[in-house]
Amino acid sequence: METVTFKDILNQIDDYCTNFTASTIDYGNKQRAANRAIESVKRKLGIDQRVFSFYFYEDTRFYDTPTGFNELLQLYYNTNSTAFPSVLTSSLNYNNQQNRWDVVRDIDILRNSGGYPRRNEVASTTMNAKNQLVMHGKNIHGSVILNSFNSMNGLTFSTDIVNTGIDTNIFKQGGGSLKFDINSGLSASIVTYPVALNVTSALNTVSAFRMYIDLPIGTSGFFSNVELRLLSSVGNYYTMNATTQDDGTAWTENAWDRISFSLANATTVGSPVAGQITQVQIVLNHSGTFAPVTNFRIDYLYQIFPDYMDCNYYTAYKGTDTTGATDKIILDTDSDILYFSNYAPDLIDVVAIKAALRLFPQLRGDITFWQMYKADYTDAMNNFGKIFPRKRATGVYGSSQIIR
Repeated sequence: METVTFKDILNQIDDYCTNFTASTIDYGNKQRAANRAIESVKRKLGIDQRVFSFYFYEDTRFYDTPTGFNELLQLYYNTNSTAFPSVLTSSLNYNNQQNRWDVVRDIDILRNSGGYPRRNEVASTTMNAKNQLVMHGKNIHGSVILNSFNSMNGLTFSTDIVNTGIDTNIFKQGGGSLKFDINSGLSASIVTYPVALNVTSALNTVSAFRMYIDLPIGTSGFFSNVELRLLSSVGNYYTMNATTQDDGTAWTENAWDRISFSLANATTVGSPVAGQITQVQIVLNHSGTFAPVTNFRIDYLYQIFPDYMDCNYYTAYKGTDTTGATDKIILDTDSDILYFSNYAPDLIDVVAIKAALRLFPQLRGDITFWQMYKADYTDAMNNFGKIFPRKRATGVYGSSQIIR
């Protein structure tokens, strides 16, 4: 296998340019022209694809993409991985028409986000000043409501929680929220209610429990964390805690914050039985600055089962350093290795032609050189285009018009 280095590109550029001028070309100019030429060729050919994997949660819109993400091609389920939720039938392939992810425009997703779409939708976006995917769809295994807190039925409280009730005026979902005051005297305030829950399968996935809290103004520093306990009996439970919102940002005040608890990261206390969870406890652990609180609210506790996804995309990386270990978007060292070394080392020629024309635009005015270079470049790109056709993300039922 021939290894094409950045030096090979630069030398070929010299060869084309010296046919026109005997002057020495600035090294920095050549580097920049070569990088721009490689980018131009990559945009025209279907080369340098990659896949990254991530978990999709139906209640989350935006997902960061890896460095070097360039253009979305397609999204599909990674059903072969052990990371795929074991609550599903692992022998089934969920990549079918019913579960297809259609590529649409990001604005179409955001303006239609009031309910779930007829078909799953994905788009690439830079609206948050970085490359992300924005997604709108449902998980294969739907979320489960554990308590909507529309009723006081079954709820019990630690002795410091007083003035409890359901607030039907201020709530996040479901028509009501649990409101209460907290007095001083304990190190933690606990809300308990009975359940019949089996988390055996969910323990082996990244299933999450989520809920909303509304911290009164001035109280965000009163709590060190919010803890979720899943008890099978007294003293035997799984415990998880949250210190921020589920997106990693700090708690706010006088607004609904969504917090998340990862079952995969749960700590075991005693010997809980995963298939026989009988109680859920929401524990508000007090900080050293705790003071009495009025009108604390919690709402809508649910369990969500993510899908493990593969995203196929074109990468902006052009090659690696000389060791092959470090990916590079901008090639700047003679020993850098081009990716196309592995499958089309002769692309060096069309890259060099494109770069030479960037360095000497006056070549276009020389009929002999211009006709020769243009013909060579066009012929080569046509041939490479047949071998490496440029693929496009597709919309509904495969139509590519959605992104035009």
